[in-house]
Amino acid sequence: MSGKIRVLLADDHPIMTEGLKLTISKWEEFEIVGIASDGKEAVELSRQQAPDLLVMDMQMPKLSGPEAVRQIKAFLPEVRVLALTTFDDVNTVSEALEAGCNGFLLKVIEPEKLRSTMRSIADGLNVYDEDALSHLQKSLKERKESAFSPREREVLGYVCKGMTNAEIASKLNLRPGTVKNMVSLLLSKSDCISRAQLVKYAAENRLIN
Repeated sequence: MSGKIRVLLADDHPIMTEGLKLTISKWEEFEIVGIASDGKEAVELSRQQAPDLLVMDMQMPKLSGPEAVRQIKAFLPEVRVLALTTFDDVNTVSEALEAGCNGFLLKVIEPEKLRSTMRSIADGLNVYDEDALSHLQKSLKERKESAFSPREREVLGYVCKGMTNAEIASKLNLRPGTVKNMVSLLLSKSDCISRAQLVKYAAENRLIN
């Protein structure tokens, strides 16, 4: 990106905002073009200033951070967004990603790490806090695992071994029709349309050993 990177800050904590302003103002590659104290103001200032980079808290009054990002991306799709927040819980991380944030960092980040991340995001890269992303991936895996009952997971294991419904029925002392129904349910729960796709789904999500 040629020229200075135009930055809009959005945070409802004045001390945090002032600290960011003082820090970022020392970096010659950035220019702060506005400061918003709530989600609605962030949308309005983004419309007025068309920043290159939006650094935004996810917990904002009047309009949540994720919703503000969605609205801003609707009329300014090229804007890059860094979610800078105190919380790394699964909901906050997933909402930020779903809204279209290009980066996610915790507010305890070191200044130079923040600087390099802002530059990377402005240059087109996506940068996410490794611990926060790990928590999200672990949670998603647990949700997928809990979607299947112990018996369904057992049937899934045999499907992944290439066994037919009749072979699985014999192995588990079930009727073939019962196994057929269970496989159909597994396909439905995983949004798969074939046994091969189901096997791939199970492997990708580590649902089998």
